[in-house]
Amino acid sequence: MDTHYQAAEKAAQILQSKGFDAYIIGGAVRDLLLGHPPKDYDLATNATPEQLLAIEEFANPQHTDPAQAYGVTRTKILVKNELVPIEITTYRRDIEAHLGRKLTKVEFAALEDDVLRRDFTVNALALDPLNYYLADLVNGLSDLNKRFIRFIGKPTDRIKEDPLRVLRAIRFKCRLGFRYEDTTFDALTAAINNDVLSQVATDRLRNELTHMLTHPTREEAVEDLDTLNVIKLVLPELEATKNIMQPDQYHSEGDVFRHSLLAIRYLPDNISARLAWATLLHDIGKAPTFEPIEITGDRIRFNQHHSEGAKLAGNILKRLNFSKKLTEEITWMIHYHMAIAYLPEMRPGHAATFMNHPAFADLLELHRADAHATWNKADGHIHTSAPNLSAIEKIYKEFLAKPKPKSLKEDLGIDGNWVLQNFPQIQKGEQLGQILQELKLIYLEEDLLSKEKAIKIIKDRITN
Repeated sequence: MDTHYQAAEKAAQILQSKGFDAYIIGGAVRDLLLGHPPKDYDLATNATPEQLLAIEEFANPQHTDPAQAYGVTRTKILVKNELVPIEITTYRRDIEAHLGRKLTKVEFAALEDDVLRRDFTVNALALDPLNYYLADLVNGLSDLNKRFIRFIGKPTDRIKEDPLRVLRAIRFKCRLGFRYEDTTFDALTAAINNDVLSQVATDRLRNELTHMLTHPTREEAVEDLDTLNVIKLVLPELEATKNIMQPDQYHSEGDVFRHSLLAIRYLPDNISARLAWATLLHDIGKAPTFEPIEITGDRIRFNQHHSEGAKLAGNILKRLNFSKKLTEEITWMIHYHMAIAYLPEMRPGHAATFMNHPAFADLLELHRADAHATWNKADGHIHTSAPNLSAIEKIYKEFLAKPKPKSLKEDLGIDGNWVLQNFPQIQKGEQLGQILQELKLIYLEEDLLSKEKAIKIIKDRITN
């Protein structure tokens, strides 16, 4: 029994000893019944936040925040000398509901009211952990057994309360291996086609999509997003890769969209958002760079699709409000997803600089998935790895085993300021950048660079 469950059980015991209700509620109950380990356990009670804080064990909440105005008390319970965080929520109903529940007012209510404000029946089961009583007020147990995702009550009302629920329905259906109940599927289809997702805050939309893409069921999730027209509305650049055919001798798996689906299939189970998004979008540059045989004279080509794809991905990531750092790393991966194949042929200095990039390990995973998703007709449509994949892995493994080189500045005190001080005739900008890059490559390849040698190299460069 994990400490989080023990914390919930102890908190329930404290509440019930004071005459209050205490139920584990929501996804934790669903997961327990399915035999899945829950991430956390939230309690629901008829005790108000003020009554909770009057109980000695809950008198010091984790922190006081605006959530308490909505009936949420965040505290910690001591279990085996460990303080375990737990959320205790007062039963509530919505009044003056606002889109996405932002600024929605609540009033404290009964368990039934609290259950009816939730999204899906399988997420609305309540368990008394002391008396082993399951409160099922919306036939959630029946839907759990039937493996249905069904909205509570009227689907249009649930979606109107929070349009993000259309994506949550897809996520839960795929993660749990369930099916959409018919009226739920119809409601999802109608809502999406009526552009309900345009009402969702960008950050929430991005986070929900990222939850899907980083989960092992990502391929099924993207297929559902496609079936329900979410791809067309939210990621039109990916939608544009449909029916963009590829040279059959290299890509007998199908069009670019099909290849992208296969690529995310071959990713490891547990991956970063960076790798997930880069893999999904790695070939979106093929749509605008497509050249048929009639133009090329030999085969279908996508010249510079890596560069065009990085630009398009940058637009998508900006639109979804990704951080600058993550945007730069994902677009870097897309820009170099072809170049990694030439790692064994690179100068050692170039290779070291390349592999030292913070996203290189994910780029290697992208390359591996890309290779497995590239089917060769001659092999009977069996996926084939890139011929140089093992060589790339060997080079990277050896690179990781070596002590990391320092930098020109750390080792020799050489940086842009040093160059400009010693060579005032050099202009800031491209000329300075090229000189520093050349010095860095020599330093990484030979490890014999000194200030004297650097001065000679710079003199030779500016006099030629």
